[in-house]
Amino acid sequence: MRRLGLHIDELEKLLNEKGFDGHFLCNSAFPGKLRESLHQHLLEMLQGETHIPSFYLTTYSLWKGEESPYVQCDFKVRYDKDYGFEIDKVDAKYVVDRSFNPVRTFETRLKSNEDLPTRENINSLVGQRKRSLKL
Repeated sequence: MRRLGLHIDELEKLLNEKGFDGHFLCNSAFPGKLRESLHQHLLEMLQGETHIPSFYLTTYSLWKGEESPYVQCDFKVRYDKDYGFEIDKVDAKYVVDRSFNPVRTFETRLKSNEDLPTRENINSLVGQRKRSLKL
């Protein structure tokens, strides 16, 4: 269990360095900061189990309020006892209204955690486009 705690620290550090330092959901449940959300998810998941199945972490990389457009990021995460938490895939979607239909989406598979794009990069890939006037 001590090793799991170190792996949680590493995942938290990685996501914070990449700009994802807000609130998360684990498999659409347990809202809160990453550590508390992940801790609650793992407590439920490890009831009588020794293996942690893949799960999704969800957060907003752009959030300005209920009525504003936002970018939602879903990270598919798997756990290896030796290597820790590894992010396999990132799905991001830009949503402009309460219909929840994304205007633009972005998906990438990662070879390693170091390949995770920053929050700013994801926002620029799927976020609001600035219109320019061509003369």
